[in-house]
Amino acid sequence: MNQKNKHSPVIVRFSKHKNLLDFGFKKQTKKFFKKFEKDSKIDINSNNLIKFIEQSYSYARIVLNLYSSKYSKKLYSQPALFTIIALKTYLNLTYREIVEFISFSDRLQKYLKIRSAPNHSTLQKFFKRMPTDMFERITTQIISHLEIRPKLVALDGSGFTSDYADKYYSKIRSHDVKNFTKCHIAIDVDSRIILYSQAVKGLRHDVKFAIASIRGLKKYNPQFIIADKAYDTNAIGTCINEEIKASDQIPLKSNFRHGWYRRLSIKTFKKEIYSRRNNVESIFSVIKRKYSGINKSKSTRLQNKETRLKTLVYNIDLSTKI
Repeated sequence: MNQKNKHSPVIVRFSKHKNLLDFGFKKQTKKFFKKFEKDSKIDINSNNLIKFIEQSYSYARIVLNLYSSKYSKKLYSQPALFTIIALKTYLNLTYREIVEFISFSDRLQKYLKIRSAPNHSTLQKFFKRMPTDMFERITTQIISHLEIRPKLVALDGSGFTSDYADKYYSKIRSHDVKNFTKCHIAIDVDSRIILYSQAVKGLRHDVKFAIASIRGLKKYNPQFIIADKAYDTNAIGTCINEEIKASDQIPLKSNFRHGWYRRLSIKTFKKEIYSRRNNVESIFSVIKRKYSGINKSKSTRLQNKETRLKTLVYNIDLSTKI
């Protein structure tokens, strides 16, 4: 005779709540749960988030003063505030969300030497007064710490959308409030570290950033500068070959007419070296996917600063993995 199905959906729905013992499972002992807890522990040393926080705080302590003024209330140090701002970008959170994240982490507060999470307005004010040369100083510290000697350097630019208006508001007003911040970077192809970054509001041609970017690479003594056809000008070729003593790997435009170094590049251009230019495009892809390609700041100055902060956060994150 067949046994009745005591656990059919109809019977379970109208019966009392059942536990695992009703279905034939053995009761688990405390020993089992202790073993499970031991096996499921996360190795703190391998946690990327913890490494990122430690690196951000360490570099900020080297570059920034402990407090912005001798009259400061000394509730939050500048390195601690920068670490929270960097963590906000790393996790792609809003100011209020990162404050909630900090308030629930007693361990993080203890590490940053703060008694409580700062107010979101405190973080906003710190971001406004944060010096822009800090990005270059921290980048220099990262390159020095990792002992990077760039030989192949690639240049490129990309746009970041600046959109802080509500989509519904824009739709009913038939006005899509969007503009762009153009970011230009120079990277070490081998380590994929960003050596130089710049951001300007509005759609700008990459050539306008190129000369300043190339001159900023002089201290690294690179052998090759890689860029696409947009950089094929006589001024850029002269700057690369005469000022930083490197070889340009830039394909010629079909309509080029003059320029000593442009004619010389016909012989010195190497496709196997130029093929590594796609590394700079993949870095832009990583930044936009992980930290968002949309800036939420309203003013032009803060939009530029927010864009450069994303490139710095990328460098700090990558430094934990090299």
